[in-house]
Amino acid sequence: MAITGLLSWLLVASLNFPPGVLAEGTLKNGTLPSDRFETNYLLHSGSNSTHNNVESVLEEWEAVALGRMLVAVVEGEMRGCKLVVVYDKAYDHQAILKPLLRLDNSKKVNDVYNLINLFDFGVSWTVGGGCSGYLMLLEKPRPLLSLTSTDQLLWDYRGRYLFVLPTRGDLEAVVKSKKGKKTENIAGAVKSGRGTWQMYSSKLYWGKGVSQVSTWRGGQFSAPPRLYPDKLSNMRGTALKAVTFEWAPSVFYYRGRNGSVLFRYGTDIGVLETLATVLNFTVEYQEPPQGQRWGGKENGVWSGMMGKLHRDEVDIGLVDLYVTIVRVGILDYTAPYDSELSCFMARTEPPLPRWQSLAYPFQQDTWIAILTGLVVVGPVLCLLVRGVIKCGGEEVSSLASLSVSWYYTLGLHSCEAQVIVPKTQSTRIFIIFLWLYTMTLTIAYSTNLTAYLLVSKAPATMETIKELHASGLEVSGVGKFYGNALGSASDPYLKSLQQRFQPYDEASDIFPRVLSGRAVMIQNSPYLAFVAATKFTSRGRARMRLMRECFAPFSIAMAVQRHSPLKRKFDEVIGWVVAAGLVRHSFLRSFRLYARGGAAGREEEEGEEVEREGVTSLSLEHLQGIFFIIVLGWVASGMIFLMEMVV
Repeated sequence: MAITGLLSWLLVASLNFPPGVLAEGTLKNGTLPSDRFETNYLLHSGSNSTHNNVESVLEEWEAVALGRMLVAVVEGEMRGCKLVVVYDKAYDHQAILKPLLRLDNSKKVNDVYNLINLFDFGVSWTVGGGCSGYLMLLEKPRPLLSLTSTDQLLWDYRGRYLFVLPTRGDLEAVVKSKKGKKTENIAGAVKSGRGTWQMYSSKLYWGKGVSQVSTWRGGQFSAPPRLYPDKLSNMRGTALKAVTFEWAPSVFYYRGRNGSVLFRYGTDIGVLETLATVLNFTVEYQEPPQGQRWGGKENGVWSGMMGKLHRDEVDIGLVDLYVTIVRVGILDYTAPYDSELSCFMARTEPPLPRWQSLAYPFQQDTWIAILTGLVVVGPVLCLLVRGVIKCGGEEVSSLASLSVSWYYTLGLHSCEAQVIVPKTQSTRIFIIFLWLYTMTLTIAYSTNLTAYLLVSKAPATMETIKELHASGLEVSGVGKFYGNALGSASDPYLKSLQQRFQPYDEASDIFPRVLSGRAVMIQNSPYLAFVAATKFTSRGRARMRLMRECFAPFSIAMAVQRHSPLKRKFDEVIGWVVAAGLVRHSFLRSFRLYARGGAAGREEEEGEEVEREGVTSLSLEHLQGIFFIIVLGWVASGMIFLMEMVV
C-alpha cells in the first residue's frame, strides 16, 4: 500500500476533496530544487487552489513562523532523512511549504498526482536504509487517528514523526493509538497563541502521553528541543510484562513451602534479567492459560503465549522459544542467544538377564572359535601320542585314549594344573603351546567377566529416525508445533512421523506412555536431558534416554510485540550478552541453584551410595549365571546316571 495513496484516501474521505496537487510554482523544469535533504513526496489532500488559501487557520506572518519552525526541526532532528510532507487544506500555504521545498535534493516528479500513479510510483511505508521523516500538518486529525488504529503494516515504526495538530489531546490520542505506542520517535507541535507553538515529545515507556520539551516563539525555541531522545537505553524503571512458564532448564520456579513462586531463574530468565539491568526496567511475570503454554492458531485465533503477544497484552514472551517463520506475522523475535536440537526421548530398555553375563566377555564368533579349538585339540593330542607309541617312542599311554585327551585339554582350558607330564619332546612342545593358548584365553575371560558381572548390559536399542519409523511407536509432544514441523520435513522418514504425532497439553501426560514403551517424546534436547536425569534416574540408572539421531536445530530467542521498539535495543544488548559468554554462565548458575534447591541434591545422594562404600560386593544377582551352570551340571549328571542304571 502506497503511503501517499493511503493518506490521500483518508484525507479525502474526511474532507471530500479529490487527491491533490503539488504546491504550484514550486517546480522548475519538472525538478525540485536541490539541497541537503531528499524528499520523496509532498502530498496535498486538497483540490487545485492557490496557496494563500482563504480558509487557512493561520495569518500570513504565522504561516511564515510555522514554516521556519518546520525547517528548524528538519535541520536539527531530521538531517539526512527522506521527507514526506502531508497537509490538509488549512495548511496549504506557500509560506509553509516553500521553505520545505527548498530543502529538497533533485527529484524528478510529475506536476499532478492521482491515486493510480501514486501507487505505481512505489512509495510505501517500508523504508530501506537510513531514516525517514514525516511532517503531518492537519487541522482535522480524524483521518490520522483512523490510520493509526488500522492495519499495522501501513506505518513506518522507525520513522521520525512531527505532527502539527490542533490540541495536545489530539497528539496524545495519536501517541496512545495502536501504532503510536509502538513508534519510538513521535513529536508534536500545538499552537498555544499567536505565532506560538508548544513542542511535545512522546514518553513511550517513560510514562503515558507526551511531555513538553520546548516552545517556539519569536522565531526561535525557548530551549534546544530534544524531540527524539533515546528512550530505550534508560527506561527509568518502567515495568514490562513478560509471559513465561516453568520449563527447565530455560525457566525454573523456586517455590515456597506453600507452593507460591518466590522467584524465577534459568537460562532464559538470566538473559532477561541482564537486559533489565542494562536497560533499567523491571519485569512483571504472567503465565499463559492452563494447558496452553506456547499456544497456537485454532479457528483463526492465537492461544497461549502467542495469543498474549498477538493481542499486545504483554511486552515480552520467553521460555525456550524457537525462531520459526510460522510466527513472524504476529510477533517479532529478538536476536537469537542460544540454539538447541529437537530430539526424541525413548524409554531405556531393561538390561539383559544377569545369567547371560558368563557369555558376554567374548563375542559369538570368538566363542565358536574357542569351542572348535576345544573339539579339535583333544583328537590331535590323542593321535600325536598314538603316533609316538607306534613309532617305538615312550609316552604316557593314557593320553592315547580319546576321552583322556579331551579331559586333559579341557583341564588346560579351565586353567587347572595337570599331573600327567608328557615324556617325548614333540608332545611336550605341543602341550607347552597349548598352555600358552589356554592361559591367554582364561586370563582374558576372567578379567572381562569381572566387569560384566558388575555392570548390566543393555540390549540393542532404537537410535535412528529410520528405526523409529519402522517401530510404529506414537510420537508425542507438548502442543501442536512439532506435528507441523515434522510435516514440513524433507526427509521421508521424518515426514511420515507426522501421521503418528499426538499432541498433549502437559508433559506429565506423555511420560507414562514413554515408560511403557508405547511412545517416544519429541522436545528440545536440554529439557529432555534434564527430565531424564532428574525425574527418571535412580542410583545412576536412567529409565529414559535420548535417541542418537535428532530432528532439527532451532535458534532460541525472545519474542516481543509485532513492531515493538524494544527489539532494536534488545538485539544490541543480547549481542553483548552472547559475546561475553553470559548465556552459558546463566545456564551453569541455574543448575547449581537447582541442585541446592533439594530435588536434584536428594537424587544425587541416593546415587552416591556405591561410591561412598568404595567397593561393590557381588550379590546373587551378579552371580546367578554360575548357579545356573551348577544346577545344569547336576541335572545332566543325574540324567546320565539314570541312563547308566538302565543300561
